[in-house]
Amino acid sequence: MSRPRLVAYLAAAALLLGGPAQATAAGETRRGETSAQRLHRKGVHCMEEIERTDCAIEHFEALLDERTEERELITDGLLRLIKLYEKAGDADAVHAVMRRFWEAGRGKLRRGHLPYTTRFLPRDFDVVGAAYLQRMLAAPLAKRLPPELHEFVITCDDDRRKELEELLLYRKADARAKLKNQSLQAALTEISAEERKQAAARSKRAAARDTQRPRPPKPVFADGLCATATAFGESSPATWTRIAIGFHHGDWRRSAAVLELPGLAARIAAGVQAGRLSPAGANTWTLVDRSYEGQSVQLASFELDELVIAPEALMREIAASHRSGKRSLAKEVDRLVAGVPVDTGFFAVATERAVRELGFGGMSKGRRKLLELLLPHPEGVQVAGVVHEYFGLFMRMPTDTPVKAGMLVDIVRRMITSQADADEDAAASLRLLDVAQASDKRALLLGYVLSLGQIETMLLD
Repeated sequence: MSRPRLVAYLAAAALLLGGPAQATAAGETRRGETSAQRLHRKGVHCMEEIERTDCAIEHFEALLDERTEERELITDGLLRLIKLYEKAGDADAVHAVMRRFWEAGRGKLRRGHLPYTTRFLPRDFDVVGAAYLQRMLAAPLAKRLPPELHEFVITCDDDRRKELEELLLYRKADARAKLKNQSLQAALTEISAEERKQAAARSKRAAARDTQRPRPPKPVFADGLCATATAFGESSPATWTRIAIGFHHGDWRRSAAVLELPGLAARIAAGVQAGRLSPAGANTWTLVDRSYEGQSVQLASFELDELVIAPEALMREIAASHRSGKRSLAKEVDRLVAGVPVDTGFFAVATERAVRELGFGGMSKGRRKLLELLLPHPEGVQVAGVVHEYFGLFMRMPTDTPVKAGMLVDIVRRMITSQADADEDAAASLRLLDVAQASDKRALLLGYVLSLGQIETMLLD
């Protein structure tokens, strides 16, 4: 799969944020309505009902200046502003709005990013993330994408996935045949040859990497999520509420997932009755005919409608932490998570040590020392994704070396400009990519926004 198509599939997989309000009349202030709600309502009215761009921009810009805990209104207004400025061809304004993602509307820090049970994950877990599946399903952009793409991303049925791959290949070939005025068969042959060539190149690169550094085992949740869905008699996790994952950057065998599933007790009972789950102690079950790195894969429920997936030895650690009632998840992880806007559809954080080791771990000592001298010092990283009519991916890297960060921003911007000038197709995909410093110079920011048209172009080009 080519890199543009991979980006598009990831974008589709990350359609995780529904719209918070409907357009209504923009008249009087309503009883009980907050200032943020009023500004959002009037902005939507101007944008969708009376189609006045200047009016919509005025209200959404004012909304971003509000200090409010109604962050979902802020995010929707921010994405709408990006759409309005992009349509007007104002790239500077687009980038200025993107840079406000992390701080807009910031009042008190809000919690609740993660299921309760995640606080009992091991202290050495330094990479943690979460995805809100129901927000994905409710996103306006998700409803406008081809239905087979949504199913392809979420299905756990390998046979069905292959059928969907063929269907997506057909869609791509049909689009190319019409564009190039060639037969459908000719387009299919051409695309198949391209994909075989790309697959061979990927295999060659992977083999070269493996000779230099052995590939680590996949984390337990890589296959464990679908194995759990299958144990429940489900073909996908489409009805689950939220998935959180965590692992140690240097040993992916130390990994676990925490799920929120409505009606968990009934699902587990069905799995036990079907012989796909085997009781393994109080509130603990083993996935039948499933192993991970020489251990059984266990499921445990310590809180109502929350399920942990972990290797057997690690599950004992998590259970012990839960019994003690003391939070074991590292404070550094908790601090990074708390800094992520609470309404994001998906997010991931990594600690300072994880970022440095994942970024420089495979390098020679001399090269690593040189790069660490030249590059900004990372104090962790935060990645967040939101979707409404656009897909937005935002990254923040706190740093205590603002001068180096500023130099890196200048270099990356020049590279982006150079690439866009040299390649017309690249210019379109890079138009909504922004790299900048935070206003206080204490963090590097990256923002990338894709429209439905861009995602479809990447998939079908």
